[in-house]
Amino acid sequence: MVAEFKHTELFGGAITANLPSDFADVSTIRQVPDNQEVYLEANGFTSLTIDLTERVTQFSTDKEALEYHLADIIAEGDTKQIVSVFENVQLSKFPPNTPVLSLIATTRPPPPGPGAARRPHAPTNTDIHLTLIRLVEQSTDIVITLNVPHIPSETEAEDPAAGDGDAVRKQLNERTERAVLMKETWEMVVGSVEIRDWSLFGTE
Repeated sequence: MVAEFKHTELFGGAITANLPSDFADVSTIRQVPDNQEVYLEANGFTSLTIDLTERVTQFSTDKEALEYHLADIIAEGDTKQIVSVFENVQLSKFPPNTPVLSLIATTRPPPPGPGAARRPHAPTNTDIHLTLIRLVEQSTDIVITLNVPHIPSETEAEDPAAGDGDAVRKQLNERTERAVLMKETWEMVVGSVEIRDWSLFGTE
Protein backbone atom coordinates (compact mmCIF):
# COMPACT_ATOMS: atom_id res chain seq x y z
CA MET A 1 0.00 0.00 0.00
CA VAL A 2 1.36 3.41 -0.98
CA ALA A 3 0.57 6.44 1.17
CA GLU A 4 -0.90 9.57 -0.38
CA PHE A 5 0.71 12.93 0.35
CA LYS A 6 -0.31 16.57 0.35
CA HIS A 7 1.84 19.68 -0.05
CA THR A 8 1.73 21.35 3.36
CA GLU A 9 2.85 24.75 4.61
CA LEU A 10 4.64 24.66 7.95
CA PHE A 11 5.65 27.47 10.30
CA GLY A 12 3.38 29.93 8.52
CA GLY A 13 4.62 28.86 5.10
CA ALA A 14 8.31 29.44 5.84
CA ILE A 15 8.87 25.69 5.38
CA THR A 16 6.93 23.32 3.15
CA ALA A 17 6.83 19.53 2.92
CA ASN A 18 4.74 16.72 1.52
CA LEU A 19 2.95 15.10 4.45
CA PRO A 20 0.74 12.01 4.52
CA SER A 21 -2.80 13.06 3.63
CA ASP A 22 -4.23 11.07 6.54
CA PHE A 23 -2.16 12.96 9.13
CA ALA A 24 -3.91 15.78 11.01
CA ASP A 25 -2.42 18.97 12.45
CA VAL A 26 -2.31 18.51 16.23
CA SER A 27 -2.38 22.30 16.81
CA THR A 28 -6.08 22.27 15.90
CA ILE A 29 -6.86 20.29 19.06
CA ARG A 30 -4.15 21.32 21.53
CA GLN A 31 -1.41 23.87 21.95
CA VAL A 32 1.90 23.12 20.22
CA PRO A 33 5.13 25.08 20.87
CA ASP A 34 5.96 27.71 18.24
CA ASN A 35 9.15 25.86 17.30
CA GLN A 36 7.27 22.64 16.49
CA GLU A 37 4.86 21.24 13.95
CA VAL A 38 3.15 18.04 15.06
CA TYR A 39 0.93 15.81 12.94
CA LEU A 40 -0.91 12.67 14.06
CA GLU A 41 -2.19 9.78 12.01
CA ALA A 42 -5.98 10.22 11.87
CA ASN A 43 -6.78 6.54 12.45
CA GLY A 44 -3.74 5.44 14.39
CA PHE A 45 -1.05 6.43 16.85
CA THR A 46 1.84 7.33 14.55
CA SER A 47 3.07 10.91 14.90
CA LEU A 48 5.28 13.20 12.85
CA THR A 49 7.18 16.08 14.45
CA ILE A 50 9.24 18.82 12.81
CA ASP A 51 11.22 20.55 15.54
CA LEU A 52 13.40 23.67 15.19
CA THR A 53 15.96 23.73 18.00
CA GLU A 54 19.09 25.67 18.82
CA ARG A 55 22.02 23.94 17.19
CA VAL A 56 23.82 21.81 19.76
CA THR A 57 27.53 22.57 19.81
CA GLN A 58 28.89 20.54 22.72
CA PHE A 59 29.76 17.55 20.55
CA SER A 60 32.75 16.95 18.31
CA THR A 61 30.79 15.10 15.61
CA ASP A 62 27.40 15.42 13.94
CA LYS A 63 26.70 11.77 14.77
CA GLU A 64 26.97 12.57 18.47
CA ALA A 65 24.50 15.42 17.95
CA LEU A 66 22.14 13.01 16.20
CA GLU A 67 22.25 10.58 19.11
CA TYR A 68 21.74 13.47 21.54
CA HIS A 69 18.51 14.46 19.79
CA LEU A 70 17.36 10.84 19.89
CA ALA A 71 18.01 10.61 23.63
CA ASP A 72 16.13 13.88 24.12
CA ILE A 73 12.86 12.46 22.78
CA ILE A 74 12.92 9.05 24.43
CA ALA A 75 10.72 8.69 27.49
CA GLU A 76 12.49 8.22 30.79
CA GLY A 77 12.91 4.56 31.59
CA ASP A 78 12.55 3.34 28.01
CA THR A 79 15.33 1.25 26.54
CA LYS A 80 16.59 1.98 23.03
CA GLN A 81 18.34 0.15 20.24
CA ILE A 82 19.75 2.02 17.26
CA VAL A 83 19.12 -0.15 14.21
CA SER A 84 20.70 1.94 11.44
CA VAL A 85 22.57 5.24 11.09
CA PHE A 86 22.86 7.10 7.78
CA GLU A 87 25.49 9.83 7.52
CA ASN A 88 26.07 12.24 4.64
CA VAL A 89 22.42 12.11 3.55
CA GLN A 90 21.80 14.28 0.48
CA LEU A 91 18.62 16.36 0.28
CA SER A 92 17.97 17.96 -3.09
CA LYS A 93 16.32 21.07 -1.63
CA PHE A 94 19.29 21.95 0.59
CA PRO A 95 22.84 23.04 -0.33
CA PRO A 96 25.13 20.02 -0.95
CA ASN A 97 27.32 20.84 2.06
CA THR A 98 24.43 20.81 4.55
CA PRO A 99 25.09 18.20 7.27
CA VAL A 100 22.16 15.75 7.21
CA LEU A 101 22.05 12.51 9.19
CA SER A 102 19.33 9.97 9.85
CA LEU A 103 18.77 6.96 12.07
CA ILE A 104 16.25 4.25 12.74
CA ALA A 105 15.82 3.09 16.31
CA THR A 106 13.38 1.09 18.38
CA THR A 107 12.43 1.74 21.98
CA ARG A 108 10.64 -0.32 24.60
CA PRO A 109 8.93 0.84 27.78
CA PRO A 110 9.84 -0.78 31.08
CA PRO A 111 7.77 -3.89 31.92
CA PRO A 112 4.79 -3.42 34.26
CA GLY A 113 5.54 -3.93 37.92
CA PRO A 114 4.50 -7.07 39.76
CA GLY A 115 0.74 -7.54 39.53
CA ALA A 116 0.28 -4.52 37.25
CA ALA A 117 -1.67 -4.95 34.04
CA ARG A 118 -0.50 -3.43 30.76
CA ARG A 119 -2.17 -0.07 30.17
CA PRO A 120 -4.70 0.02 27.29
CA HIS A 121 -3.19 1.42 24.09
CA ALA A 122 0.31 1.16 25.57
CA PRO A 123 2.89 0.29 22.90
CA THR A 124 5.04 -2.80 23.29
CA ASN A 125 7.71 -0.99 21.27
CA THR A 126 8.06 2.14 19.14
CA ASP A 127 10.01 2.50 15.92
CA ILE A 128 11.64 5.91 15.60
CA HIS A 129 12.76 7.38 12.29
CA LEU A 130 14.79 10.53 12.95
CA THR A 131 16.52 12.95 10.59
CA LEU A 132 18.76 15.79 11.70
CA ILE A 133 19.36 18.74 9.34
CA ARG A 134 22.10 21.02 10.70
CA LEU A 135 21.95 24.65 9.60
CA VAL A 136 25.34 25.94 10.68
CA GLU A 137 24.97 29.61 9.66
CA GLN A 138 21.49 29.78 11.18
CA SER A 139 22.62 28.08 14.43
CA THR A 140 19.63 25.74 14.07
CA ASP A 141 19.02 22.01 14.12
CA ILE A 142 15.92 20.78 12.29
CA VAL A 143 14.81 17.48 13.81
CA ILE A 144 12.22 15.47 11.87
CA THR A 145 10.84 12.49 13.78
CA LEU A 146 8.36 9.82 12.80
CA ASN A 147 7.24 7.83 15.84
CA VAL A 148 5.55 4.52 15.00
CA PRO A 149 4.26 2.77 18.12
CA HIS A 150 3.20 -0.86 17.91
CA ILE A 151 0.02 -1.32 19.93
CA PRO A 152 -1.26 -4.91 19.86
CA SER A 153 -4.94 -5.48 19.28
CA GLU A 154 -6.93 -7.48 21.81
CA THR A 155 -6.55 -10.59 19.67
CA GLU A 156 -2.88 -10.12 18.83
CA ALA A 157 -0.07 -11.63 20.81
CA GLU A 158 2.49 -9.09 22.02
CA ASP A 159 5.20 -11.52 20.94
CA PRO A 160 4.42 -13.08 17.55
CA ALA A 161 6.50 -16.11 18.49
CA ALA A 162 3.96 -16.86 21.22
CA GLY A 163 1.39 -17.90 18.60
CA ASP A 164 1.56 -20.50 15.89
CA GLY A 165 0.73 -21.30 12.29
CA ASP A 166 -1.01 -18.97 9.87
CA ALA A 167 -1.85 -16.40 12.54
CA VAL A 168 1.84 -15.90 13.31
CA ARG A 169 2.77 -15.53 9.65
CA LYS A 170 -0.04 -13.04 9.09
CA GLN A 171 0.97 -11.01 12.11
CA LEU A 172 4.63 -10.91 11.10
CA ASN A 173 3.73 -9.98 7.51
CA GLU A 174 1.52 -7.13 8.71
CA ARG A 175 4.28 -5.78 10.94
CA THR A 176 6.80 -5.99 8.10
CA GLU A 177 4.48 -4.25 5.61
CA ARG A 178 3.75 -1.52 8.14
CA ALA A 179 7.46 -1.01 8.83
CA VAL A 180 8.25 -0.70 5.11
CA LEU A 181 5.40 1.76 4.56
CA MET A 182 6.49 3.96 7.47
CA LYS A 183 10.12 3.99 6.28
CA GLU A 184 8.96 5.05 2.81
CA THR A 185 6.70 7.71 4.36
CA TRP A 186 9.59 9.11 6.41
CA GLU A 187 11.87 9.24 3.36
CA MET A 188 9.19 11.00 1.32
CA VAL A 189 8.57 13.63 3.98
CA VAL A 190 12.26 14.34 4.61
CA GLY A 191 13.08 14.50 0.92
CA SER A 192 10.35 17.07 0.31
CA VAL A 193 11.25 19.51 3.08
CA GLU A 194 12.08 22.95 1.67
CA ILE A 195 12.83 26.25 3.37
CA ARG A 196 10.91 28.98 1.58
CA ASP A 197 11.68 31.87 3.93
CA TRP A 198 15.08 31.86 5.61
CA SER A 199 14.11 34.87 7.75
CA LEU A 200 12.38 32.28 9.97
CA PHE A 201 15.83 31.75 11.47
CA GLY A 202 16.60 35.47 11.79
CA THR A 203 18.73 35.47 8.64
CA GLU A 204 18.13 36.09 4.95
